[in-house]
Parts: sequence; structure tokens; C-alpha cells
Amino acid sequence: MNARTAIFLLLAALLATPGASSAAQTAGKVNYNLVPNLQPMKEQSTTPDFTLVDSVGKKVALKDYRGKLVLLNFWASWCVPCREEMPAMERLYQQYKNKGFTIVAVNVKDNQKDAAAFLKELKITYPVMVDADGEVGLLYGAWGLPTTYLIGTKGEGLARIWGPAAWDGAGAKQLIQDLLDGKR
Repeated sequence: MNARTAIFLLLAALLATPGASSAAQTAGKVNYNLVPNLQPMKEQSTTPDFTLVDSVGKKVALKDYRGKLVLLNFWASWCVPCREEMPAMERLYQQYKNKGFTIVAVNVKDNQKDAAAFLKELKITYPVMVDADGEVGLLYGAWGLPTTYLIGTKGEGLARIWGPAAWDGAGAKQLIQDLLDGKR
């Protein structure tokens, strides 16, 4: 077997793997592929806790949301993809906020005035925390914005995505409903 054939076979095997993984995920388990580019966490370990000040100056910890499915989103007012995705997140929040789901948005290294104007303009009502130094963003690997994590009811990391997503789309709604229904 020459090197070209070996590379072709290796690539074919790698490309075939997601389909098998996808089928396994849908067999009575959550299908994370319902949201394009969402990556399930290989090990669902407890996510790092943190305490930040919310948009009204109150200290809030991530662990305060235990018992709920959390969509943890890192964003900034100057981030164009954040501007595009946050209204969709608001619609998702409105649909599921009374069903054991919440969104926690963490503003990273932003001017407080700009962040407040951004939230007001987009009519965001879900909880927002301020990470003025960017330390929590770095802790979670939010090298680019937006970065979003799905966190289970016990604080376990379920999945993450770098970049925007259609959080009010049919796939995202199905994913959230499946997670709320306890499929794993």
C-alpha cells in the first residue's frame, strides 16, 4: 500500500466516523447534531463555578442555577455574531424559562455603558453577568466570541460551540426539549 492509498483510507475512516457517532446519539439519547457545530463534551465533568456581578450589581454564582439546564453564553457588545444570535437566544429563553431552563450571558471585557445599551436595544431579559477582566471567559476557553456551553442540571458540561447558532431554530428547540425531558 502506498502513502496516497493509506492517506485516502485514513480520511475515509475519519469521515465515516461522524455518521456512526450521529446514529448512536439519536438512539434514545440526545442528538447534539440538531444544532450545527455543537460539540458534545467527551467527559461530562462539573463545570468550573464562578461568581460575577450581574447587570444590576448583585453578585451571582453559576452554582445558583443548579437544578436548571443552563445555556452559558460569552459575548461582547462589539461582537457582530453576538448581535445576530442574542435575539434568537431571547426567543428560546422566553419559550423554556418556566420549564427548568435558563440562559446566563457573560459579558467579556466590555465597556459597561456599551453593554447596557446593547442589552436594552436587543431587549434581552435573561440573566447577564459582567466579566470585566475576562478571567471567567479565559477559564472557559472563550478565546473568540460568542462561545456557548450547555450545562446540565448538576453543573455538568454537556456541549459547547464556538461561534453563533440559530438558538430559536427547530433543531435547538428539540435539543433543549430532549435535555429537559431527561434524555442523555
